[in-house]
Amino acid sequence: MKIVTLTRLNRALGDAIRDFEHLGLWTEALYRVDVFLVPAGHAYGWKWGGADGHIAIPVISLSRLSAAMGFGQGCGLRDILRHEYGHAVADVYPKLSRSKAFRQAFGASYDRGERIAPYNPEQHVTRYASTEPAEDFCEVFMYYVKHRGRLPARFDTPVIRRKWAYVEQLVRTIRAGRRTF
Repeated sequence: MKIVTLTRLNRALGDAIRDFEHLGLWTEALYRVDVFLVPAGHAYGWKWGGADGHIAIPVISLSRLSAAMGFGQGCGLRDILRHEYGHAVADVYPKLSRSKAFRQAFGASYDRGERIAPYNPEQHVTRYASTEPAEDFCEVFMYYVKHRGRLPARFDTPVIRRKWAYVEQLVRTIRAGRRTF
């Protein structure tokens, strides 16, 4: 298991920022979201504090340790940052993430906070995406950024295409400098 060092975090953050810049998503509002390296935590990372909040990435996480021991699936640092910035986008652009379009794409409000459907690979890009609408959005957002807007064939299902289209619309809206659809 690799621990997260400041060097590794900064390298991954630079790569993630380049991905956001490529898509026209690296805005002043996202620039203000600080990323901190913290000593330890349960999760791979987390976003806290709403629109003025920050992202924490633990040096050692119980989730990473569990994955290294064969319990669960691991996750790369760049993907963690892309995912957590998804939460930042939702917090910084609440009229987009708390919209009717979001509810239509993801089946419930971003803030619902509970599972709305069991994991189904036809509906979710990862198992974690099935835990709640906010995580579903952030997992789709992470893959959207990672693949620079191109839907991987393994995700080409009607439900995931609908979610992907929402993220695509959100990206176009932010890139155009708007805060609502």
